Amino acid sequence: MTMSKASIINVDESNKKIEVMFNPQEYELVTSAKYAQNNGNLQYNRSELEDFSVSLFFDSYETGADVRNMTNDISALAIPTVTGTNTKRPPICIFSWGGFSYRGVVSKVQQKFTMFLPSGVPVRAELQVTFTSWLTDKDESDYSGKEACVKFWIVTSADRLDLIANETLNNPALWRLIADNNRITNPLTFPTKADIGRRLLIPDIANKEPL
Repeated sequence: MTMSKASIINVDESNKKIEVMFNPQEYELVTSAKYAQNNGNLQYNRSELEDFSVSLFFDSYETGADVRNMTNDISALAIPTVTGTNTKRPPICIFSWGGFSYRGVVSKVQQKFTMFLPSGVPVRAELQVTFTSWLTDKDESDYSGKEACVKFWIVTSADRLDLIANETLNNPALWRLIADNNRITNPLTFPTKADIGRRLLIPDIANKEPL
């Protein structure tokens, strides 16, 4: 029976799939719960899916081909190629293997070349690939515990983040928490045309002291 290959799927490029050459020996997934002090007591804020790293092995010795012809496709995933609101970012990718998947952007690719032809061309490489989580709206809701005490805000053209924070959290100084929870990278231009009608998740921390 042939074992299925792990793959990296480029969501922003029509789900283009890059299959690994050899499946990883192991991987580790860490989920952490975040708390804050509130009047001497711990208050739960949200859970976070931490960065995911996996080691991949490539070998082209038998064919004599440059192993970088295979590894460059993966290292290129850390290059910003997708246009966002104000800047470019790396593509959103999914690491998938055996029913497991991790959705994020490639934040680091460390390449170590360990075998070379007499010409100096590398034919063996070890890659340490690190993904930073990029959650869907549903994942964001799940990890922030919004089902128990959910708050949303539908954006209009007259909105400002400090006004939304004042209305929903009773403190305009908490606008940055709303921006961070909704990946608003440039609050000064909010709302853009693309933001109108967008549903913002409001963090359940109305009693937290402003940063």
